Amino acid sequence: MSTITRRALVSTTVVAMTGLVAGFGVFPAIAVSTMTATTAVNIRSKPSTSAKIVGGLYRGQTVTAVSISGGWTKIKFGSGTAYVSSQYLKGGSSLPDATTNQTRVTTTDVNLRKGPGLSYPRIRVLARGTSVTLTGKASRGYTEVKHSSTTGWIASQYLQRGTGLPAITGTRVATADLLIRTTSGSNYKVVGEIPKGATVSITGTVQNGRAQIIYRNAVRWVTAQYLTTPANPGPITPDPNLPKVTGTRYATTTLIIRSTPNDDFTSITEVGIGTLLSITGVVTNGRMQIVYDNAVRWVTAQYLSTTKPLIPAYPVEKGLKPNAIKVHRAVRAKFPQITSIGGVRPDPLPDHPSGRALDLMIPKYKTAAGKALGKEVALWAKANAKSLGINYVIWDQHIWNIQRDKEGWRYMASRGSDSANHKNHVHITVFA
Repeated sequence: MSTITRRALVSTTVVAMTGLVAGFGVFPAIAVSTMTATTAVNIRSKPSTSAKIVGGLYRGQTVTAVSISGGWTKIKFGSGTAYVSSQYLKGGSSLPDATTNQTRVTTTDVNLRKGPGLSYPRIRVLARGTSVTLTGKASRGYTEVKHSSTTGWIASQYLQRGTGLPAITGTRVATADLLIRTTSGSNYKVVGEIPKGATVSITGTVQNGRAQIIYRNAVRWVTAQYLTTPANPGPITPDPNLPKVTGTRYATTTLIIRSTPNDDFTSITEVGIGTLLSITGVVTNGRMQIVYDNAVRWVTAQYLSTTKPLIPAYPVEKGLKPNAIKVHRAVRAKFPQITSIGGVRPDPLPDHPSGRALDLMIPKYKTAAGKALGKEVALWAKANAKSLGINYVIWDQHIWNIQRDKEGWRYMASRGSDSANHKNHVHITVFA
């Protein structure tokens, strides 16, 4: 039974039972009944998708309905009431098995797990837009799916019904001959080539530097940097209902452009580090409201900056904080003989995992020349600490800290190996 038909029957029952006609803004009373969630769904404080999320239902979980209006069902919740979108509720306590052999599409990059919960091991990450097949099983907000030859579980909120191909949002012109790829990742296959000057249809999705396109009725990918807007594409008429733009901010990392500031958002696209975004100044749930492609969107506020970030130019810079990138580039310019540099890595201490530390490996560190180079690098880092944002430096079992500058280089107890005692590398930790 469709949602519209179900609502019509409920409304007819209401009038027949109560003789009341609902006025504007009034929820018609219904006979208190049990309803069942047909999927994982949020419980909200008010009948609006922008209202606060106060709880959630798993597929198959039952609730007591109080009234229905405007696409929302008022339910008993705790000692009071709350609201659930009516389209995700079904009358009665029984719920048929999830449809099998139907497909769903992932709405964002999502973990495929061995079981229905965060405690289960991750099998792999499925990219946004991946098509999966339902097995018919669902549990605790997770849906069991099959992808290729692998069966696993995905959080239900990140699945949506396949609507065929993604919507085309515009066109671009190739500025060079482009390979047409099957995926945006490194495990792609080449299925064709687009000549320079050809026009392609884009969806607005960009991943790993590849733009998603629709080519011969299929989703394909090309290198985004070799696409440009067509000449005279026509003016975009600003929506008069859009909020006022109050300023701009730079993305300090790759950011997902979200449809809402809530957990039940849809991923519209993603933008790369250094992208300039127009902000309205409104922050909700840690998300900053922006105007993007003539629409209201949201991004994570903590990854925005008034200054343009340094864009990683070397693999080691991936995940590094801006000050660490600054130090890395200064070292490469000053000491070209240092060719091995360590950055982000697992460690019990937070410096390396957080992207605030570098290990500058000294070539032939046991020789007189190596020791002299290590000392030169350490003294250089100390002398330039303020301009480079350096917090402390460790070399040859000695540490210097900018907060304790007057104490100079302090001796450190032996930790055993040359690496642990910083005899083969200069360690630099920067301020975040």
